[in-house]
Amino acid sequence: MLDNFNNIWVMLLCIILLLFIIKKIYNLNKPFDEKRFIEQYVNQQKLQNNFSFKAIPHTLPKLASYYVGLN
Repeated sequence: MLDNFNNIWVMLLCIILLLFIIKKIYNLNKPFDEKRFIEQYVNQQKLQNNFSFKAIPHTLPKLASYYVGLN
């Protein structure tokens, strides 16, 4: 039963998972960058306004003309 876990692929997967976990723990100890957080939040709000359901009816004719090949 335990011979299945002694495979090279299982060992490689365990090493990759261990590195991923260590990287996540290391990133938790970084100090909080308030300026970067505010910048990301503002950008997220801009994208949310641009990609709303209200914008779809306005852009649909333009997308259809691109698909048909008029432009």
